[in-house]
Amino acid sequence: MTDTGRQTDNSNQLALERLYAVRPAWTRVVTAAEAVGLESQCLLHAGPPFADPSQPSAPILASAALCCIHEGWAEDVGSARAMILDGRVTLRPAQEYDVVTPLAAVVSPGTFLVEVSDLDSGACCWSLLPSGAGPQIRFGTADLAILERLQFRDQALAGALVPWLQGRSIELIPLAQAGLRAGDDLHAQTAGATNALLQQLLAEHAPQVVTEVIETAPLFFLTLWMAACHLMLKATVGTGATSLVIGLAGNGQEVGVRLSGAPEKWLTRAARRPNGPRLKEVEALAAPMLGDSGVIDAAGFGAQAWGHAQGLRDLMSPWLPEGWATASDAMLGEHPDFSEFSLRIGLDAELAQRQASAPLVALAMLDSQAEHGLLGRGVCLTDPALYTQPGQGVPAVNRANVLAEVNRAVDQYEQALTGNDLAELDRLFWDSPHTLRYGAGEHLYGYAAIAAFRRARADSGQLARHIVERSVTTFGDDFAVANIVFQRPGSTRLGRQTQSWVCVEREWRIVAAHVSWATT
Repeated sequence: MTDTGRQTDNSNQLALERLYAVRPAWTRVVTAAEAVGLESQCLLHAGPPFADPSQPSAPILASAALCCIHEGWAEDVGSARAMILDGRVTLRPAQEYDVVTPLAAVVSPGTFLVEVSDLDSGACCWSLLPSGAGPQIRFGTADLAILERLQFRDQALAGALVPWLQGRSIELIPLAQAGLRAGDDLHAQTAGATNALLQQLLAEHAPQVVTEVIETAPLFFLTLWMAACHLMLKATVGTGATSLVIGLAGNGQEVGVRLSGAPEKWLTRAARRPNGPRLKEVEALAAPMLGDSGVIDAAGFGAQAWGHAQGLRDLMSPWLPEGWATASDAMLGEHPDFSEFSLRIGLDAELAQRQASAPLVALAMLDSQAEHGLLGRGVCLTDPALYTQPGQGVPAVNRANVLAEVNRAVDQYEQALTGNDLAELDRLFWDSPHTLRYGAGEHLYGYAAIAAFRRARADSGQLARHIVERSVTTFGDDFAVANIVFQRPGSTRLGRQTQSWVCVEREWRIVAAHVSWATT
């Protein structure tokens, strides 16, 4: 073994020992303003920062609008959306504040959070205080009934918990153990752990409003365990371990990981959509990965625990990729407090990118258009390339400023195409004989041939289309690929469009395009 290899092994061992030593406990409920100094007109969302803050994913935008109303910044959804989209209200990643939030839930200054503390070191982090049964902010719709749940959470529920928790600490690892024994994976299912929490609270004479909420919310333990996993993984920072994953999260557009060696940086890729059994019979696309709860799976629970949680494994088996269980080979350790369950702990990015099956995330499916909310349970397969660290022979992927530029250029193209703006379409293609476009029935070589085809094409009335899926990935500062799936009005047939963009003299231009129709 080389000296570098020994240093890496030693650093990883130290990191794991720090992780094992954390004693996470629920100690307080507190507002985001008090906990992390969250200022007015600022909201926290899950996942990496948006490449273009003026175009957040629809579920997060819907939840953010409700938070603006709840805080008294806006009177209705329309004015709230306008405040967010024009920048009067700022959206920031929750993890920058040591907050983790589930799915499309958004945190505002007055939002009450659960505080989870390490009883040994005193380190703290925070997650959302659940609001019980009923419409949920985490499901990402603009349903005004959610406002009543937010008011209940931040007044009645928090009002009962603040004095009762004073001087108490509810240790979470024993509750997690109880959940695993009951068949939980501690992400998609936390009913066993939640019941163990309920029994402890009943024994300690918790306020009735608190126990009634927990009785109706089998996922109450989820946000507590999200914060616990965040706290355990954060303990690996500064140990010399560089590639342990300490954050795995999505914002509905991109998925990102944070590593112990550079916790302030996000490695991002276009987010994939979860798949699984549906609760609603609606024709709606699931939103790409949403939420900070992937931290649970990165710690070694959630989908990584489905080898243990047989009920969930059987339920999700039709959507699991072949060889999915081998993803646990990317885990470095075995937490002594969970040895009875044979779980591997601590996702390593260097190992993850080499696996035939990339790590999975247990993830509920939300409607991508923010209309139907929760669609069902799901599982999301991450991209092995997500775990590639800078300096490992690949260009920087999806730098925020570059991605924002390309997204604007793609938007300009779409507007020009559907409006049949020939001058703008000409401008967006590289003026070169090397430019090419393969259409559904034509092969066009060179800028002049492409421009001539557009002028002979039918008018804009036949160019209208709806974008079903969109993915933009940038490589370095000068190259990008954009892909969409689209439909024409009144048709169920799906079209596919791929474009290669190159930055030519500081302007983004299409150098190659391919349009085709799906055959099934």
